[in-house]
Amino acid sequence: MSQADVRAQWNEHVGWSVTADRLKRSIAISRTAVLVLTASGALLQTLAASFGGNTRIAAAGAACLTVAPFVTANFLSREHTSCWQRARSISEAIKTEVFQFLAQVDKYASLTDPAAALRTKCKEIREWGMGLELARAKTGEIKMAAPSFTKPEDYLNLRIDEQINSYYRPKSVWNATRAEQYRLIELALGLAAAVMGGIVTAVGSDSKIVLGPWVAVVTTVTGAITAHAAASRYDFQATTFAATARQLTDLLAEWRALKTNASGAAWSEFVRQCEDVISAENRGWMAKLDE
Repeated sequence: MSQADVRAQWNEHVGWSVTADRLKRSIAISRTAVLVLTASGALLQTLAASFGGNTRIAAAGAACLTVAPFVTANFLSREHTSCWQRARSISEAIKTEVFQFLAQVDKYASLTDPAAALRTKCKEIREWGMGLELARAKTGEIKMAAPSFTKPEDYLNLRIDEQINSYYRPKSVWNATRAEQYRLIELALGLAAAVMGGIVTAVGSDSKIVLGPWVAVVTTVTGAITAHAAASRYDFQATTFAATARQLTDLLAEWRALKTNASGAAWSEFVRQCEDVISAENRGWMAKLDE
């Protein structure tokens, strides 16, 4: 086994992972900007009307409402989402190959030159990044310690346990918490709009209490928050992360219960099943986000 080849491919995985993180961060910032601009625009326009048509406040509100669709069109297009997803796919696919190589599954263990096969496969994966050369170049060369197996069973700890306890379960909790927070915000704003609407109806149009325009503001803000939460897919990701953690936990428990030597066809099938679960999860949430 060539540790130099493992390090080289692991660095490629890390480089593409950092690239994907940067692209994802740009999308997240843009989504937040659209939310803030939409809410601010509605608020400022209503404030301008409340202050007798203040032109400066009205202009600021109009500017916010004009910039929001510009950000959406230029930074939240399907092309931008696709670039992030492809970068993430490349990173995860290389990572999968490295772990299968280290675990010595049959497709590598049976070869006279497994390191050459790893290099060839990872080269094919990197070809998915055609058109992402600039984004990848911005990341540069990143070196990080590669996993090292002294025995095949290290795969259980460094890959499966790590994915379950350091990624899927924490991510599931984080996304579930965010989803709940947004639901509570939407509920609070919905109740506020309902109360304000009730007051407007009760006092009538002759009252000095002018709440009608603010009901529209709250409704607009609620809609923007709902759209932001829906685009982020917090509920879906919480569910898929939890399901993947459960599947990997079951596979790991079944393997350990067998007390089989980590070699041969049974071992290779177990590793393939684990990697298939991880790959299916990656494909699932990326396809959902692409909607």
